[in-house]
Amino acid sequence: MSILVALIILSVLIVIHELGHFTAAKLCGIKVLEFSLFMGPKLFSFKKGETEYSVRLIPMGGFVKMEGEHEESDDPRAFSNQPAGKKALVIGAGPFLNILFAFIIAGIVIGQTGFYTNTVNKLADDSPLKEIGIEVGDRIISYGGKRLFDPPADISIFMYGEDGRPKDITFFDVSENKKVTKVITPGKTETRFRLGFTATDTEEGARITDLEIDSPLEKAGARRGDVIKKVDDTEVKSTQEIIDYLNVSRSDKTAPVDVTVDRNGKILTLEDVKPFADFRYTLGIGFRHIKGNVFEIIKGSFNYSISTIRNVLISLRWLFNGTVSYRELSGPVGIIGSIGSVVETEQPVGVKLLNLMYYTSFISINLGVMNLLPIPALDGSILLILLIEKLRGRPFPQEKVGMVTMIGFMLLIVLFIVTLFNDVPRWLF
Repeated sequence: MSILVALIILSVLIVIHELGHFTAAKLCGIKVLEFSLFMGPKLFSFKKGETEYSVRLIPMGGFVKMEGEHEESDDPRAFSNQPAGKKALVIGAGPFLNILFAFIIAGIVIGQTGFYTNTVNKLADDSPLKEIGIEVGDRIISYGGKRLFDPPADISIFMYGEDGRPKDITFFDVSENKKVTKVITPGKTETRFRLGFTATDTEEGARITDLEIDSPLEKAGARRGDVIKKVDDTEVKSTQEIIDYLNVSRSDKTAPVDVTVDRNGKILTLEDVKPFADFRYTLGIGFRHIKGNVFEIIKGSFNYSISTIRNVLISLRWLFNGTVSYRELSGPVGIIGSIGSVVETEQPVGVKLLNLMYYTSFISINLGVMNLLPIPALDGSILLILLIEKLRGRPFPQEKVGMVTMIGFMLLIVLFIVTLFNDVPRWLF
């Protein structure tokens, strides 16, 4: 069931992407030869006007085929014969519709669940924000020069990439009725010993839902779906009990532990699992959560979309500068696995549906942003070529554009293989 749900979600998002290209092409008067649902061999089709509408065998994605898209054409309505502005509109419409769809879906979720504002509603006793005069009720505007759009998500990703150096923080002081900028040094959480997993607490115990790359449990052979039953000789029934055993109960917290798991009814013992000491930077802050009116919901959805776009770009930068490893790259298998985790989590149907919608909006934004990157074979590379054509005053030969696209497809295949090597052991075994 989880795989079917994942395939449906991915297919819907890709079809929406292609629908953006299709609609823009039609509006611009470009000749569209085919609009296909799914890929592979053709199952059936029908023709309406000049466009063939088809359904293909492999239930994944879809495509739009335009006259003169990858070759020269004498047809005045061919894509290759259109001005740069029309071409850019058609190419950019796909990613734009993905982002617009995410905005709409996020708005529906926010309308049901509410959203976080920039208003401080909680400060930890040791929060560094207290030292500079921030109080409950003040509004945080920016941190490190970056505006907060979705405060919890933004602060979380800022803290992940934190280096501990002082940063500027701008906030609105309600008591003084003015905007203030001060310098703050982020605090550190208490050092905790971890095994590198996340879990959902069930009646059977803590069921592993994710394993960190190169974590002690992953290296010991743990898998997603395993239920942790014991740590050493101590029975544990929840994630908190595991945390308490690792950090409170033991005198030697650095010593390896044996972890007993239930894997589909088979009891296994993972031996000599060595916990690692961990801390993170923190601001010790909580934000007010509200359910707003329709205008506030629209604003909340907009802020969520902008925040997610920016955080995707930050994550890509981390990938290139080595902050995160290429091993954390995930592809279709990983996406299917993540969606499957949501489907299989024990929670009310309504909550599960909202979580799936939220995850769908996140994937849709990722799809839109990734397609705008100037990588050959992606929409962003075509937009870049169009910009260069505009600046140089003459078009690139279509053959050269096709060659660049082919190289891009080869690079994407390599990337797909890399993600398979990351995802298959992580999700299927």
